[in-house]
Amino acid sequence: MASLELMTEEVQVWVASLDVNDSRYDALARMLPADEKNRAASLSPVAARRFVVARGILRGLLAGFTGTSAQKLQFGYGPSGKPVLVDHDGIHFNISHSADLALFAFAPDRPVGVDVENERPVRRLLDVAQRFMSEEELRSLAETPPEKRDTAFLRSWVVREARLKAEGKGVWDGSGKDTADTKLTHKLFAPRPNYIAAVAAPEPDWRLYTCAMKD
Repeated sequence: MASLELMTEEVQVWVASLDVNDSRYDALARMLPADEKNRAASLSPVAARRFVVARGILRGLLAGFTGTSAQKLQFGYGPSGKPVLVDHDGIHFNISHSADLALFAFAPDRPVGVDVENERPVRRLLDVAQRFMSEEELRSLAETPPEKRDTAFLRSWVVREARLKAEGKGVWDGSGKDTADTKLTHKLFAPRPNYIAAVAAPEPDWRLYTCAMKD
């Protein structure tokens, strides 16, 4: 991976397919340390392949930003499992994937969260919404025409997830709303047709740049 650069007040989101040929897969797998290969081995074949590809791409991008070889990068994990780089304080990142599409978000000066979903019918939509959404969001969803309800739900869902991940929280940890100490801004975008995504970070002074990786 060539040298990459992050500017202050900037969030970069790299968009990549997880559907790669065997040659590309083998190259990405060589970037993973033993513990990540062991983790992949515990997953189903489809999930394992996507995990290896996503981790390999992440390591390659981080190598470009940090100048450290992909194999030598070490991750730590927050209370909700959000990965962080060990010994590299100048870069924040987050990843998300849905079906065969993955997003990799990076910022040099603030935490960042990203989430993506492929647009599809949502099973038991209202039941899920009642568990995780606010009363205001539920009212808005109930007022949405049925044919548009799945998309409306997924838009709310990716925003909620991105905001929680920017705070280092998981889906069960909070509402994704601002707290007294954190003022988050989010941006919605479509990384590819039939996908919807959101990225979130503190304060309103950042710009979003999306970068499409070659398949």
